[in-house]
Amino acid sequence: MTPAAEIAKLDRQLAQHGQDVVIRRYTAVSGSPRPKTDVPARAFVRAVKADQLAGKITQTASNVVLSPSATGLAALLPLEADDKIVIAERERNVELAKPIEMAGTLVRIDLVVLG
Repeated sequence: MTPAAEIAKLDRQLAQHGQDVVIRRYTAVSGSPRPKTDVPARAFVRAVKADQLAGKITQTASNVVLSPSATGLAALLPLEADDKIVIAERERNVELAKPIEMAGTLVRIDLVVLG
């Protein structure tokens, strides 16, 4: 399977079974309202697995899967621990971002989020 085919497969699954989220990066440390960049995306959001519970990762954490093809997401890559994700109108913290590559091409982004 090619990277393009893998991304297309993920995009189809996200379109059918994912949920709408917003990837958020604040562009300043202060201000009212605080300046930010928001990028809408589709994602799979699931509870963390028992074997992931360690350190700051608790039962309130979630695993999130994103496609790199989300419009505008490229401007925020690589995602960082200070970034946020809005899930069901609730802003959560990105604790860990794991890019998944195939043949040197980014095909998926796995996040662990808290909050």
